[in-house]
Parts: sequence; C-alpha cells; structure tokens
Amino acid sequence: MNSEPKQENVFESFLSGLGNDIATKDTSLPTVLKWVVLLVVAYVVLPLTIVVALWYVWKKTTWTKSNRVVITATIVFVAMWMVSLRSNQDGATGNGVPQPDTRSQSATEAPSVETPALQEFTQTPTTVPVTDDLFTVVGVTDGDTIRVDINGIIETIRLIGMDTPEIVDPRKPVQCFGKESSDKAREMLGGKRVRLEADPTQGERDTYGRLLRFVFLEDGTSFDQWMIAEGYAHEYTYQSNPYKYQAEYKDAEKTAREGKKGLWADDTCKGDTVSAAVTAGTTAVVGSALATAGTTNSVTPTSTDAAAALSGGVVKKSATGICHAPGTTSYAKTKSYTAFDSIDACKASGGRLPKR
Repeated sequence: MNSEPKQENVFESFLSGLGNDIATKDTSLPTVLKWVVLLVVAYVVLPLTIVVALWYVWKKTTWTKSNRVVITATIVFVAMWMVSLRSNQDGATGNGVPQPDTRSQSATEAPSVETPALQEFTQTPTTVPVTDDLFTVVGVTDGDTIRVDINGIIETIRLIGMDTPEIVDPRKPVQCFGKESSDKAREMLGGKRVRLEADPTQGERDTYGRLLRFVFLEDGTSFDQWMIAEGYAHEYTYQSNPYKYQAEYKDAEKTAREGKKGLWADDTCKGDTVSAAVTAGTTAVVGSALATAGTTNSVTPTSTDAAAALSGGVVKKSATGICHAPGTTSYAKTKSYTAFDSIDACKASGGRLPKR
C-alpha cells in the first residue's frame, strides 16, 4: 500500500490555510490583510492578466496568425489547468485513503502553529547599526583646509575658529610660517581618521561651498586647538560671530603668544604672518602653485628691490601655456601665471617654450 502523502497544490494550500485561520478565529489585522491581498491576486489580478495578454497578442503584435493562435491556445490551456486544480481540490483523496479532518486538526493545533508566526510579525525590527562618525582625510590643502571622504563623497572642510598663513591663494605670495603650518597639518591628518563637529552658529558651508567643521583626532584631541596652542595657527572669529569653542581657542592663542611658539617666535614671524615668507635673510619663498605641490622655490634677489626679488627667480607659465624664464622678452609682461622652479618642470606640466 502506498503510504506517500498527497502533495498539495497551490490552491489547496491557499484554501487550507484560509480554513485554518477561520477555524482558529484568527482575525488579527496582519492575517486579514494577508488574505485580502491573496484573494485580490487570485480572483482579480490573475484573470485580468490573462485578458490583457490575449488582447496584446491580437491587437499589438505583428506576429503571424498561426503564431497568435498557438500563443492563445497556450494561455487558455494554462488558465484551464489552474481552474482544474481548484475544482479537484474538494474531491481529491490520494490513493483512496480517507483524509483526516483538517479543520478539526487545525483547530486543535492552532495555538502551537500560528502563535510563533504572529510573534515573528510583531517583534521589533532589527536596528541598523549607527554609522561610524570617523572619516578619512584624503588630502590637506593647507593648515586650515582639508579634504575628507564622507560616506564616499569627498568634501572640502574649512576648520572653524582657526586661520593659518596662506600658501595656495594665487593672489598672495606664500605667507610667513605657511609651509610649516601646512606640513604639520599633513603630518597629523594625512590619511588619518577624524571626527567632524558642526556648529549651528557658523552655518553649514562658507561662501566657497566648503563644509564648516571642528576637527578632532581619533583619540579625541582637538586638532584646531592644538594647532593654535603650538603656534601653527591664529585663533579666528569670522565676522565677530562667536563659536562653540571660542574661549578655549583664545586661551590657546594666548599660551602660544606668551610662549613665543611657532609663528609667534622672534626668529619666525613674531605673530605677523601677512608678510611673505623669507628665508636666509634675503631669500623669498614664492609661488602658490609650488607650495600646493609641496615644493619650495627659494629666490635670491638680483637687486635691492623687494618686489623684483619676489618674482625674479621663478619660471612663469602663462595662461596660454608658454613657459617664460627670467630674463626673456615677455617675462616681466606676464602678470597672470603659474610658478615653477625650472623650465623642465613647466614643460612637464604641459607648457611649451616661446617661439623664436
């Protein structure tokens, strides 16, 4: 005697499940919604899908008539097969073995079968872990401006409450202690992970579109305050608008000034970082592009004129891409340029020599 249990088809499982829920008087909202959706799919969506399919075959396609007939017959056959499954559900008894009373059995076993499913539905959803608030520094522009990878987006960050000497402003020469400040920022932040903190009193971004943030090292140290305290930066209050850590930053600057640290030292800037950087007494450091590339161009003046000394030793790459060396015809006339420390460096950047 074949004792293999009868395999239920889709409609039998559907109606059996519905009967179980009715027998157990499970009228909870999730159960009611489940059966409403299933009934709509079974008695509305599927028939409508068949009708639309037939309409599309005969009205919208360019197939031959024989192809349409074959496809139509296939659709009708599938539909009739599905209906036959439903009609056979009530009388099917497998191999003649009487089927147990599924309704009474479902009613008896309902508490042990249905309760876990309901518990699974009503339990609190899994919480998504909080995003790590440490972000990687991918570049350091200068002492007070960095680039950070924030969830896959590279953002330029302008640090709040501090200002360092300029090295990349094309309108100005490299300022006193600018290179030292930038080098220290690269040493402390380059490739490191930092925490960023906004200050609602300062706004989200500055006029250049840079995010305004305080920066903290991974160990919790305030990078902004450390740079001020060690003499690598000035405390800076934008438009006299107080910020969160203003008092601490002002105290840090006072400490650095009184201790003559960094840019406050007598042999560096004495606190005046607006002037151009000068080395070896009369050698000027020039060229914002050179500073950006991390190189320094030392120029020995050829006269007592300071302005001539500041520009006399660099190769100028004009806006048209021509490399002008000191002493050439158009050198003095070239006012808008990118500075390089040699002709070879200028040519390597895509520049060319002037025509003879």
